[in-house]
Amino acid sequence: MPVSRKFLKCRVLQSIEIFNILGVKNTNMDEKDILILKKLVKNSRTTLAELGEILDMSVSSVHKRIKKLEKEGVIERYTISLNPDLFECVTAFVLIGAEDIEEVVTEARKFRDIIEIYQALGNFNIVLKIRSDSLEKIGRVTSALSNLKSVMMLECIITTKRIKEDVWYPEVPEEV
Repeated sequence: MPVSRKFLKCRVLQSIEIFNILGVKNTNMDEKDILILKKLVKNSRTTLAELGEILDMSVSSVHKRIKKLEKEGVIERYTISLNPDLFECVTAFVLIGAEDIEEVVTEARKFRDIIEIYQALGNFNIVLKIRSDSLEKIGRVTSALSNLKSVMMLECIITTKRIKEDVWYPEVPEEV
């Protein structure tokens, strides 16, 4: 059953206002775009017809909006999420203090097991997330990175248990 337009407009415009305060780069999104994103992040198998029904829009209008979000880089890719607990893998976070961030990032991109790379503030200006099938591979990655000329310090934190890992999506009304 479609939600009242007045409710959607009020609640989602509040979320857009929060995005603007936080400096969200893409301000071309409206409340329906954000709701499409929320639904697809929660379940990427949601059909265009289901989205259209929820948003009181035609299938072609939903399709155009999704294509626009893809073109603008809001939607980067479509994928599945594997449960790493079912595979014998190890997760580590590596904190790096480097003089030349670009050198480290260029090298880090070469390693398949590095699944996330962040630039950070503080003594450690790079944070990596590594997921691998062995501690030895993580050791090889950290060794290679610590040997870079611009790396001043490196700390590797091996996790022992995954408690929560989720996909981020913009805050929108839960009632929808």
